[in-house]
Amino acid sequence: MSLLRRIGIILPCLFLLWFELGCGEQYRPVANPIVSHGGQPQNLYSAYVVNYNPVGSGSNTKIDVSGDTNMQVLSAGSGSVYEAFQGSLQGAIFIANRDADSVSEFSLLGSVVVTNISLYPGARPVALASTVSTAMYVVNSGTTSACPRSGSLSVIGTGSLVVTSTVCVGVNPGPIVELPSGGKVYVANKGGNSISVYDPTSQSVTSTITQANGLNLNPIAMVASSDGAYVFVVTQGNGTSPGTVDIINTANDTIGGSVPVGLGPTAITLDPVLNRLYVANTAGNTVTTLDATSVALGVNPPVKTLGTTTVGSAPVSIAALPNGTNFYVANSGSNDVSVVSSNSFLVVGTVGVGQNPVFVATEPSSTKVYTANAGSGTISIIQVSNNTLVLNMPAPQQDPTCDPQVSTCPLQRPQMIITQ
Repeated sequence: MSLLRRIGIILPCLFLLWFELGCGEQYRPVANPIVSHGGQPQNLYSAYVVNYNPVGSGSNTKIDVSGDTNMQVLSAGSGSVYEAFQGSLQGAIFIANRDADSVSEFSLLGSVVVTNISLYPGARPVALASTVSTAMYVVNSGTTSACPRSGSLSVIGTGSLVVTSTVCVGVNPGPIVELPSGGKVYVANKGGNSISVYDPTSQSVTSTITQANGLNLNPIAMVASSDGAYVFVVTQGNGTSPGTVDIINTANDTIGGSVPVGLGPTAITLDPVLNRLYVANTAGNTVTTLDATSVALGVNPPVKTLGTTTVGSAPVSIAALPNGTNFYVANSGSNDVSVVSSNSFLVVGTVGVGQNPVFVATEPSSTKVYTANAGSGTISIIQVSNNTLVLNMPAPQQDPTCDPQVSTCPLQRPQMIITQ
């Protein structure tokens, strides 16, 4: 009786289970997957181009890297020639307006409002530098009532957006670097063959490096090492002999050594990934690559030359890919960009761009390269994967009221590009 009772209980259960599994989808258990986010959202990178307008206000163009689209055009002051991020956090952009004696600022973190900051009349700002979020340093190439016999350096407080102090430097200053984390500021005085050293703590020029201290003729460009131990100064010399890179020991602000480069150098770039220096020798149509991994002051030469590469005509700007594979050279005379291997130092490609490219920049994802073409009023976008020209994007019109449907509208002249 016990066995029959058990069979009587089991058989109905088996029948019921068979019925649920075989009588339509509505009786089948359904698993609803939980769709999760696909990892971190894709980073959005942008390129910012400062445009010079010979007949009015300059501008800044924002380009979306992934879409190759013009996202924004902001008006700046007249004579816009230089731009810089606010400190390492890059929370804002400042633009030097040479002809307006002003600096324009706009935030990258909140609402976009352009603020124009007045300088002394006659200041003619030409360069900017900032490695901390609290201050922006402005090089003024003209003479003013504050500095009637020389150029000057103004300090803008980024909180108040007003000039907090101005000190005199040398004649016709231009290139500027600030050491990392708000260190000393170095200003190259092209008209006086000297370099002024400004100390933010004392808010004064504490020393001046001259030819008597070992500086060579005609300092034209500078860059600081990643650790702030050195400032590398490109000097053009007398114009007939090769130029040099003079090395400032920032511990005591003395010239610790020099290394020869090519003829008529005009620009220097630090590759922070490979720790190399690239020097554009404009008159010699070459690029010199220096090894900055080990600087030996007192040894001749103090840094090793890794290679000299023949590129296009009149190279003026160099940018290295963050992935360390290639570096790109803007050749202002031949209207093209040379693609150079970081391993062999050989040209592996040449890309035609707009007329008179004066600046080249890469962006963090190593997918695009940009040139500022002052002659044609365009920004060239190069795709890194095959080193081909994607687009020649027009700069804003010089006259915003000009109708391109009925007349030819001259374009502003791109000068410089920074990316993030």
